[in-house]
Amino acid sequence: MSQRKEALAKNIEQIGYCDLNRKSGFQMAMHKTKDGKYYIYTACFRDNGFNIVDVTDPEHPTAKWIEGDWVDDVHDGQSLAKIQCADGKLICMYGGTLRVLHGTNYDNYWGGIKIYDIETDPLNPKFLGQFQCAGPGVHRSFYNGGDYAYLVAGKEGYMGYIIRIIDISDPTNPKEVGSYWDDAQYLNNKKASEIPEIGTEPFMKLPNMHAVVVKDDVLYAAYPNVGFVTIDVSDKTQPKLIGKLPLNPPFSQGQSGAAVHSVLPLGDRPYAVVTTEGERVRYFDENRTEGMFHKITTQPMNMMGIVELTDMENPSLISVFPYPEVPEGYTHGKNFNIVDGVRDPFGPHNIFDAFGQDCYEKRDDRVYDCYFHAGLRIFDVSDPFIPKEIAYFMPPDPQGENWFDNDEGTLFPGPKVAITEDVLVDDRHYIYIDTFQDGMYILKATV
Repeated sequence: MSQRKEALAKNIEQIGYCDLNRKSGFQMAMHKTKDGKYYIYTACFRDNGFNIVDVTDPEHPTAKWIEGDWVDDVHDGQSLAKIQCADGKLICMYGGTLRVLHGTNYDNYWGGIKIYDIETDPLNPKFLGQFQCAGPGVHRSFYNGGDYAYLVAGKEGYMGYIIRIIDISDPTNPKEVGSYWDDAQYLNNKKASEIPEIGTEPFMKLPNMHAVVVKDDVLYAAYPNVGFVTIDVSDKTQPKLIGKLPLNPPFSQGQSGAAVHSVLPLGDRPYAVVTTEGERVRYFDENRTEGMFHKITTQPMNMMGIVELTDMENPSLISVFPYPEVPEGYTHGKNFNIVDGVRDPFGPHNIFDAFGQDCYEKRDDRVYDCYFHAGLRIFDVSDPFIPKEIAYFMPPDPQGENWFDNDEGTLFPGPKVAITEDVLVDDRHYIYIDTFQDGMYILKATV
């Protein structure tokens, strides 16, 4: 198979590009200033820090790299993969890297959130305060303004990520006011020998909160190995389960990523999107017989679906999104499950799940997803029973050296293909996607 040097697109045009200072992009968040300037804060999959990208002129973006804080003089093991901003505040989510994903060999890291003022000077965030979280630190959390941040975070005495509700009305002194977890995560119920290493295949089969969105005091949760979950957070001190829809099995697990990955309420309609997670085919090796990325012989399917919430206590899966179109000119096979002869746990990754802020596009009839090596996919969900793909953009395959690797140079034995990670859409309808090894693309749909 040959690497593509050109993008493949349908109903999407490329507007601009930024190399993100050769840092692998991950979660993004946007800040719009009072004088109409647009900035994207882009966390990093591997490095400790974030880019600030001025996209006021989307054809000519500029990026400034901000190094994150280090625990000591050993500059490895620290991660700043997730990021949120609203109300002139930037919240950086700190945690540890994983040997299996990042090739690191050190465990020196600080876990928690750090809060910055970005209203005063968007290009030079001013530190305000922090809140420490034990264990794995903080993952894909939610903050869209106001007094409360909803963290997907570790906590002493619990396994993996749970929900922690943090009062940041005084950002110099954040305080936890409530939390929610699955009983299987309570460590007093476990022997030490029953607790697997974070990021390993056994760990991925256990309950472990992944991502949340909050709307009208309802927290929508992607809760791997628990399901699609809704929680009443009207009383922040006493979150209460409303309903849940188990998804694993039949979907995901195996060698996939998070068994339930993302959620998104569709505006004021009684529906929400839920997704499982695939994985990056570049990790998979046909010669490995064990470990997280060994040769795959069989693998449950991943999916995007729509859940009906007419009865909040009994959510129902009413539709599954179509398989992404394989475009003419795709050079790595006939489908996305077998890439250059390598079987992978193909499936979606991050959806555009920002909710409630004026700087973002507001519509409830489209879903945007970065589908790993299938690129950005846009779906029409005006009829929730029949989701339809209407556009895609697949970046060219990255050329040259990997932006990070392990010391042996063996972290990425699989096919060298373009992989998309996260997506935002602003109120001007510009679409931003970042990638695993090839910067940020700025796009616009033509439909």
